[in-house]
Amino acid sequence: MSDKKPLGAVQKAKVESYHRQQDEALIEQLRTKMKQEAAAEQIGQETGITDEGLLAQLAEQGITAETVPVLHLVPLLSVAWADGEIQPGERREILAAAKITGADSGPSRALLDEMLTKGPSKTLVDASLSFISHLMAAMPDGDAASQGGGLADMAWRIADASGGVFGMWGRVDDAEKKVLRDIGEKLNAANPEAAAALLGRL
Repeated sequence: MSDKKPLGAVQKAKVESYHRQQDEALIEQLRTKMKQEAAAEQIGQETGITDEGLLAQLAEQGITAETVPVLHLVPLLSVAWADGEIQPGERREILAAAKITGADSGPSRALLDEMLTKGPSKTLVDASLSFISHLMAAMPDGDAASQGGGLADMAWRIADASGGVFGMWGRVDDAEKKVLRDIGEKLNAANPEAAAALLGRL
């Protein structure tokens, strides 16, 4: 007569282990959710943005109140990465912009360095453009125009810094133009003048 108790004990241990793993996964999910909710609230307090969906999206992408300054650079990074790599001239332009936006030190610089290495996700690019559009929508017309115009000019400068053929012509390629067009279209609602200025160059 065979003894089934050892097999039963093994099966029970497996079931208990499975449930422990499930519980740990749920606890970790809850911790992540609470951390993201806290980050979203802090971003809102820091920026004055009240769109809960946007704040949640930014937090889900790892943005915190400390790394908000880098959001102004994400569209520029998307232009630089359009052809799959960042050229030295593009990198110099982005680092110069980082000094202006305050993303040249601390957590913002760490996140910037990460994106200079592997590029931002499309989700983060879209969220950053929504973030910038929300900020411009709340600004006086003159400030919004200056902000939008500055972003459009910098985006074009970064695309133009890629070198082209012998550094003389064809400097903005089709991939970069597509990204520039996407930026212009997404900014159109908040700043049609800046969007028109950018799209008019393509």
